[in-house]
Amino acid sequence: MLKTAVYGVLRVTFDLLGKPEWWWGIVLLAIGLFSALYGVVFAAVQTDMKRLLAWSSIENLGIIFTGIGLAVVFHGVGMNALAALALIAALYHSLNHAFMKSLLFLGTGAVLHSTGERNLGRLGGLIHRMPWVAWLTLIGALAMAGLPPLNGFVSEWLLLQAFLFAHEVPKSFVSMLLPLGAALVALSAALAAYVMVKFFGVIFLGQPREPTLARAHDAGLLERIGLAALALGCFALGLLPTYVIGALRTVVERLSGASLPNTKAPWWLLMPLSGRQASYSAPVLLIALTAVVMVTVLMVRRLYHHRVRRAAPWDCGFGGLTPRMQDTAEGFGQPIRNIFGVFFAMRRDLPTPFDRAPRYRVTVGDRIWQGLYVPLGALVQRIADTFAWLQQGRISTYLLYSFITLIVLLALML
Repeated sequence: MLKTAVYGVLRVTFDLLGKPEWWWGIVLLAIGLFSALYGVVFAAVQTDMKRLLAWSSIENLGIIFTGIGLAVVFHGVGMNALAALALIAALYHSLNHAFMKSLLFLGTGAVLHSTGERNLGRLGGLIHRMPWVAWLTLIGALAMAGLPPLNGFVSEWLLLQAFLFAHEVPKSFVSMLLPLGAALVALSAALAAYVMVKFFGVIFLGQPREPTLARAHDAGLLERIGLAALALGCFALGLLPTYVIGALRTVVERLSGASLPNTKAPWWLLMPLSGRQASYSAPVLLIALTAVVMVTVLMVRRLYHHRVRRAAPWDCGFGGLTPRMQDTAEGFGQPIRNIFGVFFAMRRDLPTPFDRAPRYRVTVGDRIWQGLYVPLGALVQRIADTFAWLQQGRISTYLLYSFITLIVLLALML
């Protein structure tokens, strides 16, 4: 459903309107960059796990539209190879997002089905009760955070590679602004990693924040198969990017006429523009990471003398931790609220000295929603109320309306 807008913009821009003008891409770039930053900032302050993922989808759609805008700019100035690279990055991220976000939403659904809770403030420690869901959801969170060798890294890396050549655009003003777009994409990617740390850490790590979580149960067999299939897709799209790009190359050529130059790089080495930029090899990186982990484990086992001495730890006079001492979802997002406060419409409910049960509450609102959509909705409602008298509930009245409309149309035609 989310990708329907992406499909429509691509069809209208490259198919219906013919060759796009370069300045169309600036509009798409501005919308995409703003959506990416706006979405990830609001995702960082959410306390509802499904709303957090929904705002994260806005951020990812912003990245996709950023890639499309960059492709339109390159295509408009005749830099077809870079246009193809940016468009492939956008399509690759669309495909990646389908796997990553589906995996996270299914993991969230499993948590909601097991606990009946979607508020992050009432979850925690579920990795012990739901290990299958936790570990498979972790793969989706790492992919969404853009960490190699998973699929989220590949599309963002391709997009940043395209941004590296923005200075070659023969428009001085544009070539100066486009590097700012690369910085905003990098900032959005970093904040996305921050959001995924909050999402996974608050839900699955630490201690349970509610006693009822002790009754949580892991996903069933069919649920595990669905989660594992999406997790495997995240690995496959990350480890075999050359095959994915080969399939997307045909789509880009038919859609825009732009194409990447043919490279003689092996299947395990991603080099979209040979000789002009860095290369990336997910299989080699995975082998290197696996080797480092195995060597570390072997060294620890070799140096471990198998003699254990247990003693009470020094706790500085501090008692045992309780669930209330853990960092909350609100506390995790507080730095983002302070830094990007201009984005939020915050309302604070402050306690008074006379409250028997004092509570401090912060409600984070959306300025665009409150400043644009709420007044617009109220205006539409007033207009509808004004003409509500037309609805009489009688078939004879409605037939009279149709007859009057027909007479007016016939009069206009004469």
